Amino acid sequence: MGQTVTTGRRGTSAAYREVIGLTGPLLPVMSFLARLPTATIQFGSVLLVARTSGSLAAAGLTGGALAVGQVACGPLVGRLADRYGQRTVVLVFSLANAVAIAGLVAAALAGLPTALLAVAGAAAGATVPQIGPMARARLVALARRAGARDSTVGAALSFESTLDEVSFVLGPALVGLAAVTAHPGLALGGAAVLVAVCGSGFGLHRTAVATRPGLVGASADDARNPSGRVRGDETMQEQTVLSRRTPSLAPSTPSEPPSLSRAPCSAPAKPASPPSRSDSDSRTRRGSSTPPWE
Repeated sequence: MGQTVTTGRRGTSAAYREVIGLTGPLLPVMSFLARLPTATIQFGSVLLVARTSGSLAAAGLTGGALAVGQVACGPLVGRLADRYGQRTVVLVFSLANAVAIAGLVAAALAGLPTALLAVAGAAAGATVPQIGPMARARLVALARRAGARDSTVGAALSFESTLDEVSFVLGPALVGLAAVTAHPGLALGGAAVLVAVCGSGFGLHRTAVATRPGLVGASADDARNPSGRVRGDETMQEQTVLSRRTPSLAPSTPSEPPSLSRAPCSAPAKPASPPSRSDSDSRTRRGSSTPPWE
């Protein structure tokens, strides 16, 4: 029993080492730090507005607007990443989210009306770069292109789920600690810095090309040329068009004409042999004999 448990632990650790080998040690760290602000701003916005305005209603409306913006625009961010690739989308939304979080902090500290605080909260939620889902999609794409086993893909998904859970547990705890020891705005300011720096690093990482629209589903041999560089989308499309236009050099085998189904012909009848002389004499005698009563 103990030997079986030890073997299972060794297999799990080997699978996780293989997952880290696909991405390198830097990408998981950057993706974890970049997704940490997503778990921070939800609770932090409520504490910040409640501290600055003294109204729980304003704090609840701001936090609710942030959640609605994130839910409404999250699928749009994923759709843009599928169409244009993760690099551009992550860079744009990471910087936009950092600016939106900083704007929310400034609006709360300035004591703006509740409506403007709700708008600032919705903007902070709508610009969340969705690092967690993109990290999972990138890791699975890397595993598929490397020809990894299904166990490795499962370990990759498990690893990403663990990072998500830890971030959503650690984020609110850090916000609460900052609110007790200093000010909630400090936690949101740190979240803006993290998403700007680590989100941009996640988008600029070399593995971002794994989810490029022209390379999704391609194997490593198809996606790389002999020099080891990833081919562009235009080059792969041109090769596809040329392969379709080039005629095949294999000799064509003429098709056989369809066989006509006919009924089998019978053998030709033999010509009748001429009657022999003995037969004709017997027929003559039979015709010449008359009965005695005539």
